[in-house]
Amino acid sequence: MRALALLLWLGAPLAARADIFSPGDLARPHAELDGLANCTLCHPAGKQLSQESCLACHTELKPSITKGSGFHGRIATADRNCEKCHHEHQGASLQLINWGTGGKKGFNHSRTGWPLTGAHSPLECGKCHEKRRISAAPILAFLEKHPAQETFLGLPNPCVGCHFDEHRDQVGQQCQSCHITKAWKPAPQFDHAKTDYPLTGKHRKVACDKCHARVRDEQTAKTVFPAPVSETFLKYAPLEFKACTSCHKDVHEGRFGPKCASCHSTEAWSVIRNASQERAFHEKTRFPLKGEHLEVECRACHGPFPGQAAKFKGLAHDDCGDCHPDAHEGQLKAAAGRAGPDCESCHSVDGFLPVRFGLTQHQKTRYPLDAAHAVVGCLRCHPRQASLADKVPLPVRAELKRKKRPALFSLVAIDFKGALERCDSCHGDVHQGQLKDKPCASCHQPASFSRLTFDHAKDSRYPLTGKHAEVACDKCHAPDKKGGPVKYRGLALTCAGCHADAHAGQLERAGKTECERCHSTAAFKPASAFRHEPPFTDYLLEGKHAQVACEACHKKVELKARVVVQRFKPLARECEGCHSDFHNGAFTGFEP
Repeated sequence: MRALALLLWLGAPLAARADIFSPGDLARPHAELDGLANCTLCHPAGKQLSQESCLACHTELKPSITKGSGFHGRIATADRNCEKCHHEHQGASLQLINWGTGGKKGFNHSRTGWPLTGAHSPLECGKCHEKRRISAAPILAFLEKHPAQETFLGLPNPCVGCHFDEHRDQVGQQCQSCHITKAWKPAPQFDHAKTDYPLTGKHRKVACDKCHARVRDEQTAKTVFPAPVSETFLKYAPLEFKACTSCHKDVHEGRFGPKCASCHSTEAWSVIRNASQERAFHEKTRFPLKGEHLEVECRACHGPFPGQAAKFKGLAHDDCGDCHPDAHEGQLKAAAGRAGPDCESCHSVDGFLPVRFGLTQHQKTRYPLDAAHAVVGCLRCHPRQASLADKVPLPVRAELKRKKRPALFSLVAIDFKGALERCDSCHGDVHQGQLKDKPCASCHQPASFSRLTFDHAKDSRYPLTGKHAEVACDKCHAPDKKGGPVKYRGLALTCAGCHADAHAGQLERAGKTECERCHSTAAFKPASAFRHEPPFTDYLLEGKHAQVACEACHKKVELKARVVVQRFKPLARECEGCHSDFHNGAFTGFEP
């Protein structure tokens, strides 16, 4: 019986023998690998299943395994044998992912490096593992090749990867600095005391939306994914709070000056104080307290500080720099006889803002403001640069922290290194290098960018005459592509460079259309230069022919592209080419 079976097997076709050797059909995703000829793609000759062979196809897993991140990357190398979790040869309907005894719902998500806590815990897998949320490039490339494939890989970790930023990028994207996974509200990690405006007194009890107005979002598209929870949001930044009048109406209508805190405090509006009287003893010193100095705590100037006893005599106070570090990070030159700049020329003790530096003061700088420059907002030329914060010496920051003083530094750029006489020191080149050999002032002036001194007749190779002088600039100087720069160089100077050939090539000479032989820029019609005589044509109009309208002989014809043109060439030159034979052939063959 065994011999018979062996003979039957030896005589069987190769495909049948492969079936006998195969331990079972492959799962449906691997069905294309079925057959004896494909065995070595996964099983190198004489060896077990090769992990390298698996990764040769599943390239989307390589980045996470290399970095030791994600579910596969966190598995110990010795245990990372694909067949332990992904069994094969057990039938086409077998699910290749082995979730374990608890199934998909019982999967321990912490094994991925992302434990599910709080409100994340009860979510169904599909709520997060949606293809629209995938951001990892290798996984996106994998799905492009296998669009029907389900995957649990490639999700971003930051909150904004799955959730819409309900604050609309006002406070950065480190959501965990305020929120926890238990619930979006309240934000237990948020501490108003760590902001630029700590809440004191009655301010602590004010509802958030009393100061932070609710704004309707008109910018976010309705189809955005992930979608916002609310169409409105609280405005957190920018928010003005330097003065009480930023939020409160001045019921005294300015009669007592801008410093509300001279009389009032956040403890209660009805609690009236007199900061000047409270600090009256300071009036007897060489440094009477005025303006903002009235609100400063004694310890901020006198201490005690860590490792240093309180000091009330002998404190330097002749210069702002004796107490305050240079808020402009060395951008301003030192004043005569001082270690730092002359702060009082721009600021007062009533507040760092507003700055007392106007047009009159600017005219004394190395760049006096002229024409339109005089009405430009300061921040347009002096923008805030976050990189300026890096210029503050670390010892200065450490000293402020030791004395518990606020780190108040201006991040406004004041010192310009570029040549101020050059427009491109401030302005981008809107012509993108086309006119780099010409200074901006050759066409533009400070009064207005659009008011040009450019003369097309003198400053270009193509003087505008006739109808050309009436054409809008952008009709000829159109961008090569939508949104691109206006094109000034490389334009054609011939008629055919801008205008389509109205005669469809009938009047070309040596492959060129010379429109100017007949037409002028005054108007296309009539063709003022054309004469029905040499050198234009050798067919002279004589007798009654001279009175015939052009269209009578040069009739309109329709070309293949549905273009209708007047026919100039070829035309019959014999009488019978245009006229009917009224003699009905009686004179055929007659020679005069």
